[in-house]
Amino acid sequence: MTFHILVTAARLEDSGLALLQAAGCTVDFVSLEGGRAEMERKLATTPVQGVISRAIPITGEAMASCPTLRVISRAAVGYDLIDVAGATARGIPVLTAVGANAQSVAEYSLGLILAVARNIPHHNRLTQAGGWDRSRLGIELYGRRLGLVGYGRIAQGLARMALALGMKVSAYSPNLARRGDIAPVIAAPSLHALLAESDVVSLHAPMNAANRHMIGAAELALLGREAILVNTGRGGLIDEAALAEVLREGRIYGAGLDVLSTEPPPPGGNPLVGCPNTLLSPHMGAATTVARSATAQAAATHALAVLRGEPLPPDACVNPQVLRQ
Repeated sequence: MTFHILVTAARLEDSGLALLQAAGCTVDFVSLEGGRAEMERKLATTPVQGVISRAIPITGEAMASCPTLRVISRAAVGYDLIDVAGATARGIPVLTAVGANAQSVAEYSLGLILAVARNIPHHNRLTQAGGWDRSRLGIELYGRRLGLVGYGRIAQGLARMALALGMKVSAYSPNLARRGDIAPVIAAPSLHALLAESDVVSLHAPMNAANRHMIGAAELALLGREAILVNTGRGGLIDEAALAEVLREGRIYGAGLDVLSTEPPPPGGNPLVGCPNTLLSPHMGAATTVARSATAQAAATHALAVLRGEPLPPDACVNPQVLRQ
């Protein structure tokens, strides 16, 4: 049996596309210009069995318009763009490319930490403009404590790098107790305890209702004046107005953010734009050739497994209850 697969992007890396084509699938794409409207139109008018999901939100209504839809497979790790409750109600498994981009995002997180700690963008900008400003001293990371909010594959990769730099590392996650001993990383008893003891905080928690604005004014007040906050998770984890106030008042050293609450930010619509010692980038943590290839391959492999009735990796499905129905 062959399947009709809709990719919610203009292309899919060869590592994933080749798998779908070898399986005899019909592969359809969503143009950059057509975007969400084109995707929803194709779901409503085409007998699609599987979706390879990239950057376009998929609502329960869009799923309902396509009665043949059997699986949504993310070519990414996050799943906040998908109406998981809507998918679950319709018996549609939502899959993620778990672990496929972990190394790339961990490396990018470290890059943000180093860039903010040593003011690299500032020095580059002024030097390129003909200046020679050596007045602002940086922060040495050796011996300082990195606090990881969330302790999945990305955070674990960053922990290994930070330990190699001579940093001390702590982590907090509500599920961390199930892991047992994570030495040499120290398990913090609470988010606030982690923040109070950390010099650098890096966010790797999933985006859900419980985690929205988990870093707000009260949490930011626990950080010291030389603290650095990095976010390669999801923008909604931070109260951006509260962070902007702290940065403008110099109450922490700086921030490196690869994700924002609205992407791209509307003109004049994000208080973090223009904040001092704030490094912003357009959600590039997983944007490497290796990670893009790995996530495409994982997404295609997982989608085909569901459509063929084959087993999945144990942590690939966000709503595993639908697989038991």
